[in-house]
Formats: sequence, structure tokens, C-alpha cells
Amino acid sequence: MSKVPIVGGGEINPGDMGITLFHEHLKVTTEVVRWNWPHLYNEDEELRRAIDAVNAAKRYGVKTIIDLTVAGLGRDVKFDERVAKATGINIIMGTGFYTYTELPFYFRNRGIDSLVDAFIHDITIGIQGTNTRAAFVKAVIDSPGLTSDVEMAIRAAARAHIKTGVPIITHSFVGNKSSLELIRIFREEGVDFSRTVIGHVGDTDDISYIEQILRTGGAFVGLDRFGLDTYLPLEKRVKTTVELIRRGWVDQLLLSHDYCPTIDWYPPEVVKSTVPDWSMTLIFEKVIPRLKNEGVTQEQIDKILMDNPRKIFTGTP
Repeated sequence: MSKVPIVGGGEINPGDMGITLFHEHLKVTTEVVRWNWPHLYNEDEELRRAIDAVNAAKRYGVKTIIDLTVAGLGRDVKFDERVAKATGINIIMGTGFYTYTELPFYFRNRGIDSLVDAFIHDITIGIQGTNTRAAFVKAVIDSPGLTSDVEMAIRAAARAHIKTGVPIITHSFVGNKSSLELIRIFREEGVDFSRTVIGHVGDTDDISYIEQILRTGGAFVGLDRFGLDTYLPLEKRVKTTVELIRRGWVDQLLLSHDYCPTIDWYPPEVVKSTVPDWSMTLIFEKVIPRLKNEGVTQEQIDKILMDNPRKIFTGTP
């Protein structure tokens, strides 16, 4: 069984991951703004928010958090190291490039191999000059669809996955069924779907569409935005989860929040007023009790929160 790199340069056995939130963020910031106007940011406050969020999840037994913050979202390995040290929780980081439309000129003008090499460096050597290695690669597609640069980033992620064996965890947009574009490209590139997560599929309650993805070579689907009611209300998310479990898909489901203690895309007061229940603990406070009321067993919940995240990293079918 391969070990999983964690923040700080260590490794853990997948079997020691415990309860895992597989798609969260410790902070999301706009890199070009932060680089040029650092006075707009308060890192002490950002750190406090991240530590508070992680400690709240830890009180519910969470042992591992997978941070999906990659290049394009303000990835900051030193920040994650400070959170890991303060909380004692396992934090897993990844590589990839988050864009809905374009890549930087650096990669566009050097070609796909330059991007693949950058991802592989993070996986095999370390992120941002540290010895914290990336444990997965992220691929992204959203409402603008498959631009040429987005396709390049997706294919680069697939090739890094194939060359290194790390899993792929994705961001997709249900409004244009972009998950199907991910699947098409991954098929062409020869991706191992049993090591692949199609993310944000829980933003729809279209069961037939979700099942179309679940039938793709054992791919996992992310029901991973609990609390983001602007995409789909909580009750519909719970109902969808219950129905998928009832239909026998428990072995391919993952639950998370996509929570960001800090996200500079909006003023903090706007975030709080728009999605007041969004947190790193909502699943434990409101989702699991509703699932159990609908007949979901503790064994099934443990499978989703513990066994399935482990399988992503072991490749266990």
C-alpha cells in the first residue's frame, strides 16, 4: 500500500486517513491581486479563520483534510504548514492549474509538456520549494466550457496522473454537463477512472446524469458543496444523496463542503449573508442526522467518509 504525502514533508498510510473531508480549502485568494497589493490582506486573520475551521471539523472526528487549492487559487504551502502544525490534522495538498478560460503565457508559449513537467515536479520533488509533495492532480472545467487552454490543462493533469500514479480530483460545472467533457478527455488519455473524482456533481439533483458519470469505469463523484445553497439547496442535496445510496452507489460517493474560511472573490459579509450555513462542519451537524433519518446506516456513512477517500489513493476497486 503506497503512502500518501502530507503537508510538512511526512507521509501517512491511506488506512490512517480516518474521517476525511476530501474537497475543502484553507484559503482562496487571487494571486495577481495579492502579489501586487499585499496591504489588502491580513494573513493573521486568514490563519485564525483556517485554524478555527479545521479545529471545528476535528471536534467531529475529522482526521484528514484534502486541500483543493492549486495554482490559480492562491496555493500557499507555508500557510497550510502553519495550519497543520496548529491543529495536528493531516492536510493533503495537490497540483494542477485552476482556470475557466486561459493559462499564463509562460505555459501557453511552451506547450503542454512544460505544464506536465511542472505538475510532476510538485508530485515528485515538492511544492513551492518545500519538501511537501503533491498527492493528487486537479483538473478544472466550468461554465465557459472547453477552451483550448482548459483542454491543455486537463490533458496535462491526465498525463501527470499516468506518469506518476497520483489520483485526479476535478472541478466541473453541472450547468453545461462539463463533467462529460472531462470523462471524454480522460478516456482519450488513458486515465484510471478508479483513481478519479468528478467533482461538484452534487450541484444537481438529476439522478440520471449523476448515474451516467458513476457508470464510467468506477469513477467517484463529489457531492461536495453542502452549504452552497446558491447552487442547490441542502434538502435537495440530502435527497439526492439518499437516492444514490438507495440505488447502490455508496462505494463511489464522496461528501464534502468546498468550504473556504477565506475567499477574496467577495467581501466576507456577502459570503456570510449569501451562504450562512456554509462551513467545514455542516455535514456532521445537519446532513448526517438527515441521512440517518432516511435510513442510511452508520456503516454506509463510514464508507463514504473513510473508506472511499482511502480508495482514491490506493486504487482499490
